[in-house]
Amino acid sequence: MLSFDSALSNALKLGNTTAFWVLKLYYNDDSTATNFIGVSDTYRVDGSDTYYGLVSSWGNYSQSLDFFNFTTSTGNMTVKLINTEQSIKGGRFTDLLSTNNFANRKWELFLNTAQAGTYDTSDRMIGTGVISGNIKHDMNSVSFILLDKSSIYHKQIPTATVTSALYPEAPEKNLNKPVPISCGDFSRNTEDDYYKYFDIKGAFPAIITNRCDSDGKINALPDTNQGSAVRLNLLSRDNIYMSNSGEILNALSANVTVTSAPTNAAQSIIKAKGTNYFYQHLLTDSFSTSTRFDGTANIVDDSLTSYQTYNSGSLLEGSNSGELIDSLTFNIPTVPKLGEIYENADIQLILKTSNEASGGAGTEVTLSNGTGISPAITTDGIHIASLSNKYSASDLSSASLDSVAWTLKSQTATDAGDNSLSYRLLDMWIMIEFYPSQIFTKNVLEEHERINVSYVNDGTQFERDDNVTSTVVVSRTRTFNTPAEIEYLYYSGKGREYKAWIDADSRNNGYNEQTLLENPIYIIEDTLRTELGLVSANIDYATFDLSGNTTSGYLGDIFNDAVSDVKFAFSQYKFINSKDYIERLCRQCFSWVFISGDGKVNINTLRRDGDYTASDKTIDFKEISLKGISKTKLNAVRNDITVNYAQDYVQDQFKDVVNVTDSTSIGTTVNGNNQSLKLETDADVLDITTATAMANANLIIFKDRKNIISFNTTTPKYNNLEIGDIIDFSNWDTKIKLFGVAMDGYWMITSISKNVSSANISVIQVEK
Repeated sequence: MLSFDSALSNALKLGNTTAFWVLKLYYNDDSTATNFIGVSDTYRVDGSDTYYGLVSSWGNYSQSLDFFNFTTSTGNMTVKLINTEQSIKGGRFTDLLSTNNFANRKWELFLNTAQAGTYDTSDRMIGTGVISGNIKHDMNSVSFILLDKSSIYHKQIPTATVTSALYPEAPEKNLNKPVPISCGDFSRNTEDDYYKYFDIKGAFPAIITNRCDSDGKINALPDTNQGSAVRLNLLSRDNIYMSNSGEILNALSANVTVTSAPTNAAQSIIKAKGTNYFYQHLLTDSFSTSTRFDGTANIVDDSLTSYQTYNSGSLLEGSNSGELIDSLTFNIPTVPKLGEIYENADIQLILKTSNEASGGAGTEVTLSNGTGISPAITTDGIHIASLSNKYSASDLSSASLDSVAWTLKSQTATDAGDNSLSYRLLDMWIMIEFYPSQIFTKNVLEEHERINVSYVNDGTQFERDDNVTSTVVVSRTRTFNTPAEIEYLYYSGKGREYKAWIDADSRNNGYNEQTLLENPIYIIEDTLRTELGLVSANIDYATFDLSGNTTSGYLGDIFNDAVSDVKFAFSQYKFINSKDYIERLCRQCFSWVFISGDGKVNINTLRRDGDYTASDKTIDFKEISLKGISKTKLNAVRNDITVNYAQDYVQDQFKDVVNVTDSTSIGTTVNGNNQSLKLETDADVLDITTATAMANANLIIFKDRKNIISFNTTTPKYNNLEIGDIIDFSNWDTKIKLFGVAMDGYWMITSISKNVSSANISVIQVEK
């Protein structure tokens, strides 16, 4: 809601108040405060400022939001001015156009009353933007189209690109391609030796800027550009990767250097040699059921949560009582051809055990060829055995390894005595050292993205209408335009940090400079500042703190979780319009970003029914003219929600999915909608907690139809309201019920169209 000064607010409360607008049309250098022509409905003087009485008609200043798609818009406003002889400065207004260029310059609109004094203070601004170049006139009138301000805030991002000036050794195919934006935590989950190389949440792309520097290393940028002050929170030399045939190879850490805390002209950068990479080859489904403790499938599934318990060298209980199991046989599947496996290559068997590992004195586990495992499985953790001596030189030179059977067994065991061993096997794989094929290219099929929401019926896309024929809504970012091949390394780590703005302006939001940026509300603010160049004067940062602060942020309300548990992690490595990018994030964090009438960027986050306890303003029913009461469209209902998450940037697909449904909304009785209506959306998250909370929030929003009220105000006193504001009503006529239910609750403004004396408003019920 706009904050009118007390003098204006008090004047607007008076029943006999006459309101008026004054408009500043800037020209030439619009940063110069005096470079404007002021106009109004009649001649007015405010100190040294003159407002010529040239306005023959005002248009309406309109804002709207799409409640279910989390987008906003501000309508164009047309103002018609008198253009007759002697109307301004001894001539026509159009005579000024020869020296004054109004096209693409700013405009400012102010609400005033005769009782309230000064005209053009910031506390009276209700609209600002850019003057369209489409100026039309005849002998008697001239028309200006006033656009919103968003055109100067939206551009192609990422703004950093690989240029020949900064990176003269960059591969030609990478020139003018985007340097990724990296956000959130996608680092390893453990510090265990060996396991840390592959136990990661995600591998994000880093664009190559040099295939071979003076140290013989590949250089790649994970985020930002030369000279940028953006910091990455964590880069680890243990977690640098190459993509080869859709597989991830881990660089030998000794051959890697990283810089993650740039200062001055430095930047976050990865440097890695093109040789000595490791490949993790999982042994899932490779065991014989006859050697299993309970005969179940999938001993190894790469989940780190499931396990299989083995008693090696002991007498089994139950139906197998008296049977001695002293070995576990497994197979190593064929290893794909990923490069050269050189002589004396390091090929190791890695086992991960956890909990309840126990054994008698002196017990250890070996492989069938006598190779020992260290440390022995009598302890928990990582266990390693070398397999290199199993393969001949000809095997290694073949660049691939065929399937080989091995046996894991206890040293000696004849009964259930001291030499018995019990352990839980969490995971198991081999790790092979390669000279990889020098393949860095990723086929980015189309490098420009935009938001697409499609309504689908039996696989056919069609226009949305007011019946229930759209059974599936797919909401995701799609790619268009230019096919490209771009060379990348990949890395696991932590993305951008908060910059100094998070602590500036006496803000108290629970976050500090140089800590990890993963809250989506502040990722949006970081985009406004880092990519679009906005500063605090352009941003209503109080609204961002209201939505995103750690203690009481509205983000926690809609996700039904602590704000600190809502964690986004993604890489924006393709070009995208910043408006589409912000709206994609808004859709996932249930927020609307818009430019307020005061020219500042605001954010408003939806809360759940039960979270609203007060309104921004109460509207008196006696001061409105009711236009209509309705409900949201039936085809806006969605009661089967699917969230795709954990994007694999190597294979360009999502690895995991969450699905939630609501049987009451689907309707097994006549009280429901009697149809399963689906929403599928892609999420910029890696963890199941946030993905599940996102799915449940979508279900809460979409599963039921909502009440809508449209009305006109009969006074300008409500013209400080804006989209997203919360209202309630007083003095409502009790005879007018909402589909048989008495008026109650809180309502969000979804559209408002203002004129000098009134406003046309639509609201949707958010709290019953």
